[in-house]
Amino acid sequence: MNDNERYKQGIAVRSEVLGEEHVSRSIHKLNDFNDDFQNFITRFAWGEVWSRPGLTRHTRSLVTIAILLGLGREAELRMHLRACFNNGVTKEELKELILHCSLYAGLPAANAAMHMAEEVFEALDIQPEKVNQDL
Repeated sequence: MNDNERYKQGIAVRSEVLGEEHVSRSIHKLNDFNDDFQNFITRFAWGEVWSRPGLTRHTRSLVTIAILLGLGREAELRMHLRACFNNGVTKEELKELILHCSLYAGLPAANAAMHMAEEVFEALDIQPEKVNQDL
């Protein structure tokens, strides 16, 4: 596969995972400063790594969220929290992932991710069920 084919594959995968609106915004923001970097991301991250057959996109989403949570990369984490639902991740799986990450990445990082996930739920009109607890 040549770089042009890899770029086209990367755009397709990136659009399926992150959404066409996000990719379209990125393309419209291209300039002489960021063009090479965006091209590299599209070819390498999306056209190569996310396109490999060894893991499902569902698994890649969960792994990506866990790593971004652990590294405290909030902008990327928020983007992948939104995108994970395009890859079949459920609200329950996301909850369990964040809880699990709290053990290995720390409570502050997991707490921040939990709040981000709730903001994403609100933006996507995902309604968590209320829990009644007597205090």
